[in-house]
Amino acid sequence: MSTDSVAAQGNTFDVRIWLDPVCPFSWNTARWLDTVAAQSGLLVDWQLMNLAVLNEGRELPPAQQARMRDSRQVGRLMAGIHRELGQRGLHRAYFAFGRLYFDESLPVGEKLADGVLAAVTPLTTTSESLSDTTLDELVRSSHEAGQCALGDVGGSPLVQLQGRTFFGPVLTSVPDRDTAQTLFDAISGLARVSEFTQLQRPRPAH
Repeated sequence: MSTDSVAAQGNTFDVRIWLDPVCPFSWNTARWLDTVAAQSGLLVDWQLMNLAVLNEGRELPPAQQARMRDSRQVGRLMAGIHRELGQRGLHRAYFAFGRLYFDESLPVGEKLADGVLAAVTPLTTTSESLSDTTLDELVRSSHEAGQCALGDVGGSPLVQLQGRTFFGPVLTSVPDRDTAQTLFDAISGLARVSEFTQLQRPRPAH
């Protein structure tokens, strides 16, 4: 059963993920989770968080400011798709976006938006959603739900399972199929330990 199962749309799910589409580490985490779901029938509930909302009021270097502009615009597009097409639409739109944005390095703009929309064919959402500020409240609401579930301020992605929400896992690449399941089982085990809060190791230098 795929991650965009109708069961996941009905608030029955095994794991929930909040992510910002423009976050490269979340792209790795999402593909990992999608791999596990395809293998095991795991039901995933896909939700939006937003790095632009998270970083409001902070002074950031130019490169990060540019990513925050992408975050805000793409958040609107995805929120419009989610509102119209639900989990199935958001899941398909996010993976179409990831392939265009990360794999093909297509910049955020009308061409990218049209490519995403072609994958889901919504009835009313258009590339104009990138600049539609009326969608900002939907983005903020979903973002804040993730922060509330975490109980703290956390970046992208947030993953909830076994009734607990964590920041991460942060992955530098996508594990292979066998390792993907091993990682999920390990995190599920940690989630069952109420005393557990954090585990971290440095990222590789390369």
